Amino acid sequence: MTTILVSLAHLDQVENVINFAAFVASKTQAHVIGYYPIPGPSISVLAYPGAYVPMDDRIQKIYEEQAESVRSKFEDRMKRDGINFEWRQQRMLTSDITKGVVDHGRECDLIMISQDFPDKSKSNTDIHLSADIILSAGRPVLVVPSEDGLECKLDKIVVGWNASREACRAAFDSLPLLKLADDVHLTWVNPEKTLGKGQKLPGAELGAALARHDVKVTATGLNNRSKPGLALINYARDQKADLLVMGAYGHSRLRERILGGATEYVLHHMDRPILLSN
Repeated sequence: MTTILVSLAHLDQVENVINFAAFVASKTQAHVIGYYPIPGPSISVLAYPGAYVPMDDRIQKIYEEQAESVRSKFEDRMKRDGINFEWRQQRMLTSDITKGVVDHGRECDLIMISQDFPDKSKSNTDIHLSADIILSAGRPVLVVPSEDGLECKLDKIVVGWNASREACRAAFDSLPLLKLADDVHLTWVNPEKTLGKGQKLPGAELGAALARHDVKVTATGLNNRSKPGLALINYARDQKADLLVMGAYGHSRLRERILGGATEYVLHHMDRPILLSN
């Protein structure tokens, strides 16, 4: 892993994502790009065709006012840890800043973003990026939770596995981080529904492949009546995992990004960093 793009678009959570980016970069010797988009004004009301269109620039002003403060936090932390870094600030033409994050992240090994607030009332920015970035970037996306006092560790990692294209991408996209862990759990929720009984241990072949990369891995079939997303969250919590890795299922419908049930559940209930690939 040589290049990480860290999105600083969630102003309420920049310290968490900066700290975790610095931690990962220090372990992988990666170059970190701090990306700070300034959203353009949004259309507030459109009364009738040809009418004056009022523009709402309140969010734009918030980002302009906090730009130097965020830059100072980012640069101070990178310098303190001796990390190679650069700052990229971009003024957007619209209020949608997803394209900027995706465009700058596509040449990177990893995109790191903050968790969207499930409760919009907690955020003064009202920007929700996760689904669009995860499904559009073509790069692995590591989502950092909004929990206070996040501990930066990668000693134990849980990898959700079901032999799908998305899960395969996630497993191999996360290899640089898996190699850092002392313990990796390759976990398939309710494998009997797919494999049937009496077949090989779920994930055994992938476990062998990861072991050839010097990953210390254990393959486990998890029989659980819970939904897959809830089961993975609970298993990662029970194992005291520092990171959850999983594939992100989704599709586009009427130009809106839609995430699959397990992915959406995990993003809304996450209490630890999650790496997702699509």
